[in-house]
Amino acid sequence: MRVRVNRLWSERLRAGARWPRLRSIAWLAACISLTLGAAAPGGGQDSSDREALPPGDVVDLVSLAMSKTRVRAYTEESFSVLADFGPADASELRSELGLSVAVPLSRVFSLRASAVGRGWFYGYDGDRSELAADLGGGELFEQLYGVDFGLGGVYQLSPRWSVFGEGRGKLSWEQGAQVADAAKGSGAVGIGFELDSRLSLALGVEVGSRLDAGGVSVQPVFGFRWKIRDGMRLESNGAGLLFGLDLLPELELQLRGGYESDTHRLDDRGAALGAPTLRQRRVPLLLALRWSPTAHWRLAAGAGSVVYQQWRVKAEHGGQKNTVDAGPAALGWLKIEYRF
Repeated sequence: MRVRVNRLWSERLRAGARWPRLRSIAWLAACISLTLGAAAPGGGQDSSDREALPPGDVVDLVSLAMSKTRVRAYTEESFSVLADFGPADASELRSELGLSVAVPLSRVFSLRASAVGRGWFYGYDGDRSELAADLGGGELFEQLYGVDFGLGGVYQLSPRWSVFGEGRGKLSWEQGAQVADAAKGSGAVGIGFELDSRLSLALGVEVGSRLDAGGVSVQPVFGFRWKIRDGMRLESNGAGLLFGLDLLPELELQLRGGYESDTHRLDDRGAALGAPTLRQRRVPLLLALRWSPTAHWRLAAGAGSVVYQQWRVKAEHGGQKNTVDAGPAALGWLKIEYRF
C-alpha cells in the first residue's frame, strides 16, 4: 500500500512539473495563431488595408534589462528579382538603415527612441506602358522613400509585468511627390509579461492615421520571444515569425517569414488619379545564417522567395483602385547589426 501511494504521489508531482510547460505551449500556440491571422492578407477591406506592425520588435521595448543604456544600429538590404506582374517583370532593391537607443531613467522606467530610413528602387523588363495602364495610367514608380521616428517607454510593475507606450511619425513618398502629403502618425499602448523564464509576451493596441483612406485605423500590437531550449528560439518578427537554431555558439540558422505592407504617396499622375497612393503587400520566406563574431557585431545573409506580392494604386480622392499581382520571385537578403 505504501509503495502504491508513493507511486501515485510521484506521478502527480511529475504531472504538476509538466503543467507550466504545457501551459506555455498552449499560450504560445494561441499567440502564433493570432500573429498569423492578423498578418495574413484578408478579403475584407478593413483587414486587407492593414499595414504591418511598426519597425522593430515590440518585445525589445518591454525588455527587463533596465540597468544600462542599450544602442542598436543596423543596415538591411534585400533584392527580389523579376517578379512577374504580367505585362512586365519588376526587380526591387530595398535598403534600410535604423538606429534605436534605450535609456533607463530609473530602476523601473526606461525610454526608447528610434529612427529608420528606407529606400525602394525598381527596374522593369517588358511592356512598361501596359503595366502602367493596369495600375491606372501614368508613369511607373522607380524610387520610393520612407522615414520613421518613434519614442516610447516601459514601466516595470513587477519582475514579470510591465506596461508600455510608444508614439510614431512616418513619411512615405515617391521621388517628386509632396512630402507634406505623405505624413501619418500612430500611438500604441499595451502590457508585457513573462509567462515563465523562457517565454515573454507583449499585447496592446495601436491607433493611427491612414494615408490612403483618411480617418484612423485600429489594430492589435503583439510580440513574443520563446526560448524553446538552449540554442533554439522562436519569436515574432514584425508581422511574422523567426525561428533560430544554433549550429555553433557564434553561428545561427534562421527561418524567417512574414507579411509586409507599405503605403506611399505618389507624384501627380494627371486628372484621373491625381496624387494617388501605392500600397505594396508581400510575403517573403527566407533561410538565413547569422554570424556573431563578437558580443557587439551580428552579420546575417539569406536567400528565399517572395511567394506573394501585390501592388494597388488608389486615386487621390478615392473611387478608382487598380491592382496587379505577381508570381513568386527570388529573394536575397543581407543585414549588418551593431549593439552596445
